[in-house]
Amino acid sequence: MVRLYQPSSNAITHRSIPNRLLKHVLIGHGIRFGGRILVAGCGDGELIPFLDGLAYNVDAIDDSTDVIDDVRQRFPQFDFQLTRFDESLPVSNNEFDLIIVQDLSVYRNNLLDLRTRTATANLLSCLKPGGDLVFVRKEDASASPDSVHGPACWKRHLACFPGQFETLSYRELLFERANWDWLFGARDHSNYFTVTFQSPPEKLHRNFWRDFGRRGLMTGQGSCCQINSATEGIRRAA
Repeated sequence: MVRLYQPSSNAITHRSIPNRLLKHVLIGHGIRFGGRILVAGCGDGELIPFLDGLAYNVDAIDDSTDVIDDVRQRFPQFDFQLTRFDESLPVSNNEFDLIIVQDLSVYRNNLLDLRTRTATANLLSCLKPGGDLVFVRKEDASASPDSVHGPACWKRHLACFPGQFETLSYRELLFERANWDWLFGARDHSNYFTVTFQSPPEKLHRNFWRDFGRRGLMTGQGSCCQINSATEGIRRAA
C-alpha cells in the first residue's frame, strides 16, 4: 500500500489538497514514481517539496508575483517560475505526465474568454500524449453558489478541446487530517471537486491547441456563469 504521508516528525507535509484527493489524482491516474508533474498555482508552496519527497520530478509555476516571492523564500531549494499563462510557458511541449492546477488568477474570471482558453491551451500543450490536466477546485460551504465556477462552467470551458473530460466531487471525511486541522483552526473547512481532462494519444503542437481555443469562441460566446455576467455588465456600464 502506498501512503501519501511520512510518519517521521520531521517529514514534509502539506495542507493544500486533502490526502484522499491527492491519492486519487496520483494513483488513480497512474502517475508512477519518477513521473513528471507540473504544479500550476503554487499556493503556500508545500505541495512541491511533498511531491518531490515522493520521488516525482516536479516543476512549479504561478501567475502571482506575491505568491512566487513567498514560496521562493520558504523553499529556496526549488525553482518557482513566474509566468503569464495566456502567453508562452517556461516549460517544454509534451513533457509532463500530469499537470495540477489550483488558485490561478487567470481562472477567476470568465472561463469562456480568449485569454482563459489560451491559458488552458498552453497547459495542454505541455502534456505528454494521454497525459492528464487536473483542476482542483475548492467548494466553500459559506460562499455564494455563484461566487465560484462549478462543473458546468468547466465543461463549457473545455468543450472546444479534443480529449476526455471528467468531474468528481470529494467530501472531507470525519477522520481525515484536514478535518482535524479545521477543528483546531489550522485551515478552513471545504469540500473539493476535480476537473480532469485527458489529452489525445497523439502529439499536438501548442499552436494547434491555441487554435482549438480560438475556434471555441465561435460556439461559446457570453459568460460561463451568473457571477461573470454581472461583472461584465458592470464593465460595460463603466
